[in-house]
Formats: sequence, C-alpha cells, structure tokens
Amino acid sequence: MKKARILVDGFNLGLKKGSGIKTYGMTLLDAYEILDHEVGVLLDNQFLTGKDQLLDEVSLFDQDEIRPKAMFNFRLLNHLKTLSYFFRKRKGNFVVPKITEPDPENYLSHVGGQKYQYIENIGDVYNTANRLFAVTKKITQLKLKKQPDIFHLTTPWPLQVKGAKTVVTIHDLIPLKVPFTTLDLKVHFYELFKWAAHSADLILAVSEHTKQDIMEIYGIPGNKIKVTYQSYKGGHIEVKKEDAAVYLKSKQLEPEKYILFVGNIEPKKNIKQLIRAFAYIKKGYKLAIVGHKAWMSDSQLVGLKSYLKKKEYVMLDYVTEEELAMLYGNAFCMVFPSLYEGFGLPVLEAMQNNCPVICSDRSSLPEVAGDAALYVDPYQFTDIRDQLDKLIAQPELRAEMIKKGQQRVEFFSPENYARRLHEAYEGLI
Repeated sequence: MKKARILVDGFNLGLKKGSGIKTYGMTLLDAYEILDHEVGVLLDNQFLTGKDQLLDEVSLFDQDEIRPKAMFNFRLLNHLKTLSYFFRKRKGNFVVPKITEPDPENYLSHVGGQKYQYIENIGDVYNTANRLFAVTKKITQLKLKKQPDIFHLTTPWPLQVKGAKTVVTIHDLIPLKVPFTTLDLKVHFYELFKWAAHSADLILAVSEHTKQDIMEIYGIPGNKIKVTYQSYKGGHIEVKKEDAAVYLKSKQLEPEKYILFVGNIEPKKNIKQLIRAFAYIKKGYKLAIVGHKAWMSDSQLVGLKSYLKKKEYVMLDYVTEEELAMLYGNAFCMVFPSLYEGFGLPVLEAMQNNCPVICSDRSSLPEVAGDAALYVDPYQFTDIRDQLDKLIAQPELRAEMIKKGQQRVEFFSPENYARRLHEAYEGLI
C-alpha cells in the first residue's frame, strides 16, 4: 500500500481524561507514524473562526475553563441549525499546528506535527451529526479543506466524506449483547452501528469475538471485517523503584500486598463480585480500585462497606500513565472480572507491566490473555476467590504467569499492530 492521506475522527482523542477509545486512537496514530502516512484529525471546537491561523490554533489548545459562556439558551437555534445540514454539507477550518508550545496534559497538543500533520475543524460536528441522525436518519456530509484517501472513524459516527474510503472500527456491541449494563439508547445505537457496518468500505474489529458479533447481528460478510486487535501505547514507561516506593506510600499501599482492579466503575466491569470475593481471601492484602465512578456505580460499590473495612481498600479515580505503570508493576495481581469486553485493554497493560492477571472467561478476554492468565466465571464470586487463593498459595505459579505474560504481550506490540493495520488497508486505495 502506498503512502496515504488519512483523516481520523478526534472526538475521543480530544478528551482531557482517558477512555478506551482514546487509547485506541493513540495507538492508531502510533501505527500511522510507523507506516509513514500523512494524518489529519477531525475536531469539533466551536471557537474557531477561520479568520486568523494563529488565533485558530490558540483556540484549539486553550483552556476550557476560560471559554466564554453563552448568555442565552440557544437550544432552539441549535436544533434549527442541525436541521439545515439536511440540505448542505458541513465545512470548517484548516489548522497546521506550528505556533503554540506543546501542552503535556493535552495529547493532541503534545503530539502535533509528530503523530499527525494537520487538523480539520468543524464546530460541534459530532453532536449535531448525532442529533440529525437520531431525528431523520440523515448522514452529515463533510466538505473538507484537504481531501483524504481514507476517513477512519475510531467508533461509528454518522459522517461521510465524498470520494474517501470509509474505515470504521467497531470495538463491541455491548448495548445489544448485555443491555442491562449500559445507559445507551439501544434503538439509536442499533441503527447507527447498522448504518456504519453496511456503509463502510472496511470494518476493523478489535477481536474475533467482536467480528462474530457483527456478522451475527448485522449480517455483514466476514471478508469485509478485518481483525487487527489493539496495541498498547508505545514507549514503555521506565519507573524507578524509589519513585514507585514514594508513590505507593502516599496511597498507603505496599509492593505485592494489594490486588488491583482497573476500569470504570459500572455494571459491565462487575467489580461487585471482586469485592465480595476479596472479603474471603487471606488477610494482609488490600484492594486497590483504579477507575472513574461511572453510571450505576453505587450498585457496584455497595459491598465495600458491608464486606470490607476502610483500611482494606483504596479508591483512586484518574491516574497518570506513570502512576498506572507503578500500580501495575507493584501489584500482587490484577483482577478483571468483566461480564463482556470487545478487547479488554487492562489485561494487556497489566501483562506489559509484569503484573499477573486473573480475568473473566467470557467474550474476547481469552483471545487477549491466552495461556498467560487464570480464568474465572464472572458470575461466581467463589471462582474469583478460589483463583486468588491459588495464586497466593503458589509463588512459582505467579512467576510463571509473569513470564507467559511477557511473551503474550509481543503479539500485540506496536510493530505487529502496524503490520496488521497495513494488511487490512491493502486494496483500499
């Protein structure tokens, strides 16, 4: 495949705090850099005017806290504007980052000019496109300053670029497979993903399990779906032992004396079964919970007070990449009892940082962990308890799992991921 110009949706890449799809987008840009493609990012900043290149770039990377607030409620006007795109294409502004200094806390600012070369900005394009699709099933057509060869949507959006091949990544169909775990409007989700699956020139799935779900639910032929899996973020973070000691002490944790959980606190992640299981294991360990309290989190955390004492657990919300590496690298193990995953990135991240993994035996997780993990029935807390007891009682098993995890991670390396992506794109242009 020759060098291509690729436009990537930047909705999740622009988030200040991480998400699974943001991490996917970051590893995608890493792969594009390895493959030497020209890359643009589609953003939706509402403060760009197109009148001045410098001020547009400044507006892109300014702090949200100082944005001017609207004095009036323009909801009706916004709805009318949204409906106007039923008849016309959305167009915006073109920015090549070169003026502002990199902001280490803003991913797109930090990697501008390295991981991507330009930005196409169309104000509020993602929200207005979603509203238009929800009401009329109309797809928003984009009029861009620079025509891409490939328009890659890292998750389905009702957007199209005429003349470009559309690639869409589908991570999972969780709202349809385990509907009780999400707050999505299921009808909107079903229709949007159905349109995306049928209209795309190529679908990328992050696991064979997700591919099978797409084929089963939407009747998509298998040759249209390529499984590329996912990679971990490139550039392994080196953590000094003395730095980790200081950090762990600040969180009242001791090396190899805590069981780690990483993920949003919401029903799909199933942490309530881990909390229950933890109450029955050998004392001397803490439960370290790393994750944002998301939807229905109270129902997942109800067991903390009834099963555990305050000194037996630590809750951390958002942590940096360095802090997460410290937590993985010093945990006794990571337990991931999810009911359903399209990929399950924390499993890969744990193995990358020499942390043994106990995870669910459902959906895609056995694909990711292979023979490097201990598996549990996520609906049975006794299963989780028994595997924890087994790992605690057998130090040699823990050492063997770390070694197998190191070998397993190689399959998902950035280089191997770039190769799979290259093979999937073959023939598109």
